[in-house]
Amino acid sequence: MEAIEAPLTVQASVKNEEVRRNYVLGINGLKGIAIIGVTLFHMFPQTIQGGFLGVSLFFVISGYLLALSTARQWKENRYSVLSYFKSRIKRIYPSLMIMLLVTIGVYAYILPKTMQGIRPEFLSIVLGYNNWWQILQNSDYFARIANASPFTPLWFLSIELQYFVIWPILFAWYRFLEIKICRYVGWAFIILLCIASAFVMPIRYKLGVDITTLYYGTDTRVYALLFGAALGLFKEKQVNKIAHYNWVRYIWYFIYIILLAAIIGGYLFLNGQNPLVYEYLLLAFTCIFVAMIAICENSNLSIGKLTDTPLLTWLGKRSYGIFLWQYPVLFLAHKLELNSFFVNTFIYYLVLVILILLLTVWTDALSNVITNRESRRAFITDCKKFSIVIISVIGIGSGILGAQAVVMSSDVKINDLSEVQAKIEANASNQELANKKALEAHREVSQDELSGVVGIGDSVMLGAEPSLRNVLPNIYIDAKVSRYVGAGIDIAKQLDEKGQLGDIVLIGLGTNGPITDYYEPETKALLEYLGPNRKIFWVNVYGPDLEWQDSNNKYLEDMANKHSNVTIIDWYGAVSKHQEWLSDDGVHPNDLGVEEYAKLVRKSIENTLSKTEKHK
Repeated sequence: MEAIEAPLTVQASVKNEEVRRNYVLGINGLKGIAIIGVTLFHMFPQTIQGGFLGVSLFFVISGYLLALSTARQWKENRYSVLSYFKSRIKRIYPSLMIMLLVTIGVYAYILPKTMQGIRPEFLSIVLGYNNWWQILQNSDYFARIANASPFTPLWFLSIELQYFVIWPILFAWYRFLEIKICRYVGWAFIILLCIASAFVMPIRYKLGVDITTLYYGTDTRVYALLFGAALGLFKEKQVNKIAHYNWVRYIWYFIYIILLAAIIGGYLFLNGQNPLVYEYLLLAFTCIFVAMIAICENSNLSIGKLTDTPLLTWLGKRSYGIFLWQYPVLFLAHKLELNSFFVNTFIYYLVLVILILLLTVWTDALSNVITNRESRRAFITDCKKFSIVIISVIGIGSGILGAQAVVMSSDVKINDLSEVQAKIEANASNQELANKKALEAHREVSQDELSGVVGIGDSVMLGAEPSLRNVLPNIYIDAKVSRYVGAGIDIAKQLDEKGQLGDIVLIGLGTNGPITDYYEPETKALLEYLGPNRKIFWVNVYGPDLEWQDSNNKYLEDMANKHSNVTIIDWYGAVSKHQEWLSDDGVHPNDLGVEEYAKLVRKSIENTLSKTEKHK
């Protein structure tokens, strides 16, 4: 027994020494700040709308620690590419696989529709190209609507995995230039990469590239990792030279407080739909994160110790597990509408946070069993506790179900989407001819007050087009797949120029993006252009997985209260009580739904016009 325990003790001692040597002041605290931002953003996207900045902070920290540890291992003759990849795999995959399989198993049992066609997404996550997979999904409108997923935030992990693959090559070039030319030429090479990559996002934004591509793209986000790498390599060659004068320390304390306040302000007020985010604000905050790490890790200052508070340190050490589990838990709670079981909203979110933390601690323990021999005995001892046994049994059972769901899955996300898409595409092909007939008929016969309605909409209206033409004689419809709210003003102007814009305008826009803080100016311009004399009927939005559903509907409600000529057609209120009206994507009405959609539109317009006549 002693012969067996001795090597384990030595291994543990070596490992603890390596951990101590690689420990950087303030890093766990900064990880805690990052995970708090990301978690609050996922919980309250309308309030903590800038919490996504925590992802950029994680990128910088990852780049910094990877470069620093690699440089130190090289310096101590301990670096090898094989050991590098082995350590990355041990760090990332055990927890990731546990989360994926358990989540898929639970969802396959409770919400089986959300796991239809899970195999392509699962493979994209495990093989590290999920960000590009999501970009491709978002390039197809129908796939984007259908692919609401508990694994959406894992695009971040894929960028890190891709960076981990290319880092040994970058580091080799860094060392080659340093040895062959000059000590700082290698570092200058990394700096040049930082600068070049930092301008990819703003340049591509000005070229009109889709925001999804900018936000998820490796080419547009890798600069944050490179900035961290530049700082890590610089740190490896330098010693702290901050003067011991108190007044100098006070200046650095003041700067740090300003930077921390900027992060808090960004979490609260920075909206991801703001164009400035992609032009320069993400880059600016990346520089702030670099500065904070540089200040924290300076041993001549006590800022790093102050940042490593017990709470932030605990959260920071477990930030990876918290990141993995938070969205699957929140997504499930949202789908099951668990908030309806809680009288107090605070208690509801507190329960979710506790569940996320418990799953994180359990996953960390199980991951240690998989990767570290010396932890197995401790885990077996812990398993004597009843609670750990229960969680382990449930977790392992869910993991088995998850593995079965992946194997049995088809490669198509929602099977009936092809049928929905075919009908909408057919309606789009027939739209021009149908409009031509409507115009000709309207010129000949116009006894019906509703014979001159003009519709401007997206794919929901397009899908219901034949039914709308049945209930609204000679309606002119200009509807298109994936149309954003901001396109409405241009369509209205084009119709007006052709003399086709009547006194009654039906609008069905808002499914494909938020109005507030992004398309609000275009929405106001549309109302102003249509004027107070036209009757405007706006169909509100239904899409439980669309994060802008509630905010758009609230905006439309407020708009109707301010403009007497605007009436909201409550499609959300009607269809939310009749899920049988919807196709499997949960957004587009099926054959029964389009009939009900059209009836609702006709009834709402008739009721409003009749009330207007009575007032006259």
